[in-house]
Amino acid sequence: MEEKSQNEATLEERMKAIEAAEEEEVGSPKKATIGLIIAFAILLALHFGPTIPGLRPTSQSVLGVFLWFITIMATDALPKAIVGFASPLLLVIFGGVKIPAAFKAFTTDVFFLGGGAFVIAGIMMGTPLGRRIALTITTAMRSNRVTRIQTGLGLSDIAVGGVLPTVSETALFLPVTKAITTLMRGREHLPEAKRISTAMLLQTPGLTPLFTGTLILTSHFPNIMLAGQLKEAKGIYISWLDWLWLNLPLWGLLPIMFFYVFSYFKLWKLDIPGAEVEIPKMKKELGKITWPEIWGLICIGLGLALWITEDLHKIKSGMTALIIATLLFMPWGRINFKKVNNHIMWDTWVLLGGAISLGSVLYDVGTVKWLSNMVVEPIKGMGLPTLLMMFVLVFAMHIARAGIVSAVAMGAAFIPITISMAESFSLNVLPFSLVVINCLSYAFFLPISITAFLIAWGASGASGWTAVRFGTILSIISNIYVIVVQTAWLALIGYPL
Repeated sequence: MEEKSQNEATLEERMKAIEAAEEEEVGSPKKATIGLIIAFAILLALHFGPTIPGLRPTSQSVLGVFLWFITIMATDALPKAIVGFASPLLLVIFGGVKIPAAFKAFTTDVFFLGGGAFVIAGIMMGTPLGRRIALTITTAMRSNRVTRIQTGLGLSDIAVGGVLPTVSETALFLPVTKAITTLMRGREHLPEAKRISTAMLLQTPGLTPLFTGTLILTSHFPNIMLAGQLKEAKGIYISWLDWLWLNLPLWGLLPIMFFYVFSYFKLWKLDIPGAEVEIPKMKKELGKITWPEIWGLICIGLGLALWITEDLHKIKSGMTALIIATLLFMPWGRINFKKVNNHIMWDTWVLLGGAISLGSVLYDVGTVKWLSNMVVEPIKGMGLPTLLMMFVLVFAMHIARAGIVSAVAMGAAFIPITISMAESFSLNVLPFSLVVINCLSYAFFLPISITAFLIAWGASGASGWTAVRFGTILSIISNIYVIVVQTAWLALIGYPL
């Protein structure tokens, strides 16, 4: 038992070190200071400098705030919550934007949807509920075969994916997966043991949360941001159930991803001796399910029912999330708020509001139109058919997206531009922006391109080149699937490009 607790402590320390670029509030003082200086230098240069052709002074100042945001996020120069509040504040000071418009996202349904979802996620992390679901499903597989164990973990990922943001899902499944890989102690030197460990850690806490994240509105920050931007810029409202319907064909990517991992690492006939005994033991150590966990399940089930039946009762997704968040902490539920509070990403919630506000203003003042034209005009000149143009555009955008680890920063950078691009190409905004942003979410070309994959890669101990070779092929497969299959699906249900 003592050895186990030491292993968990070491894992926790290692995970925190891996997540530093995304999860810590600030980076090193030197890096943060340099990032802050660069960010404000860009902002001041654009605000006080000569007007760039095609931009109005206000649009140029807003562009400066946008580049300030990206620089701060890339260098971890400020805590997330401060960035979330400061971005709209800078729009007021430098862009001359009215306060209600600059902070508009903080009053929207989408913003409260994110807050409620984070509270619900905190219940999964702050009680044994999340681990209990994961181990219960994995135990049900009753096998020591690697492919069956990973399938069980994958089904567990899917089961909690509707209420856990991607990074939280990774944090939940990393210790569980690591504990299972330790069952191969004494065989670590064998090539097949290394393949099993690397595959399990890359897939379960890394890839599966990302592949399920695009499917559920509340599971991936860019989903919430895109829904918010479409509502603010184009008046297009997407409910929790609408999102599920629009992205229905992406469920097909899950078995493709599993097949790819099993084949790439040659796992089909491998096993983990004793797993069929030890995994049930892990579940047994959690003890019997408690009333707070049962109450949590009741509230989450009610929330899913309200989201699915939104058209009947007309309670918006954000208000449903707040209702459930409130019910969770009723006295009879006996859920300890202090324990759960440590797992609620309040800072990311504020950052989300600031990012959505920034995107709305960027769109309103014409800055994103100017930015999108820089990409649109050269591609228009190629005279490509629409589908081929989508391939060229998406893979070109992946080059710029590669260095952005934060999902919020990726959404803030590309969502407003993508919506504007749709208009410039004279394409339907909803299917175009949905397909492009989904493609940018399947970004595994570099292990630093997305937080969950970065964490999983660091925990696996695999070389960078291994991660690049493995991730590049998977990224290409995923992007081709999204462009071809989802575009066809959207056309079929009434949203043609």
